[in-house]
Amino acid sequence: MPALRHSTSSSPRKPPPHSSDTEPFETPVRRRYKSSDAGGSTPSVASSSSSTAGTPRKRQRKDASRQAKKEVDLEQLLRDVVGQPDSNSAVLALKTIPRDERATRALVAQVIHSAKGAVVRRCARRKDRRLLETELYYEWLHELEYVVCAFEIALEAKQPGTRRRVTGLGRASYTALVHLVDEFIDEVNAHHDRPHADAGADVGTAAAALLYPATLTLVEEARDPSTDARSDAARVKAEGALERLDSVLASAVRRYKAECGRANPTLAARVGGQAHALARGCCLLCEQTGYGAAEDDMGDVLLEHAREAMELWKGEYEESEDQLDESDAES
Repeated sequence: MPALRHSTSSSPRKPPPHSSDTEPFETPVRRRYKSSDAGGSTPSVASSSSSTAGTPRKRQRKDASRQAKKEVDLEQLLRDVVGQPDSNSAVLALKTIPRDERATRALVAQVIHSAKGAVVRRCARRKDRRLLETELYYEWLHELEYVVCAFEIALEAKQPGTRRRVTGLGRASYTALVHLVDEFIDEVNAHHDRPHADAGADVGTAAAALLYPATLTLVEEARDPSTDARSDAARVKAEGALERLDSVLASAVRRYKAECGRANPTLAARVGGQAHALARGCCLLCEQTGYGAAEDDMGDVLLEHAREAMELWKGEYEESEDQLDESDAES
């Protein structure tokens, strides 16, 4: 009697034969599945070596960190320090500046945007006179003076009842001031390279009006004999503001090195790279504004003390590494 197609026998089914008698039978790889949710969705495959980065506890900490960064109002923190220079709590609040470079840069960009808006509102009341570009850039620096003043106060602040300075402010001060310089140069470059009305571009849009006040064109400057004196006066005042920024940034570099830079060659190399980028930015600023062009056209005198401190930091580690290499070669 022929065998039934579907046997009702309770014996286990044999595995299918292999192509070769010598080929060993391989057990299929076990796969793990996440438990299905309440909605009855199909379970998804999960890796057997799942990382702990996605655990609920770590996700909660990351969400709390992001929320803290969003709640930081850098402008208000700095104005509190300037308004209450003897307040220890106002100085310590600067430590809440996030460590993430992108987050700090975003906060600094908001500060500069607020300063630009203040300049636009102030210039709107001067309907009888339009600014030169060099005057506009100085107005931005003048509006940002409270930022430099706040970090100057913070770096000089002392712990209550002692002569010891408040520690832990080197990173925040250095990072914020470096991004402040970088963002300011970017804003000058963006305004300098914007399309002008005499080039056939529509600059009368609402967006442009919110960003920049009306300035004289190069043709209008050439026709007005008083613009040379105005430009020179703005340049002198802007260079004075940059000199103060240079002094505070140099102090921030030295404090950052003392607090975080010991036995940290990676940080020294990163600061050296930022010094190189800062030198290129100063050259561009000198070319577009004339600031620092009294001695040369490269802007070497702009932020020279801060850049020197940054290069010195990097150079010390390079010298120590060279000495270690020489000692290893001799041995």
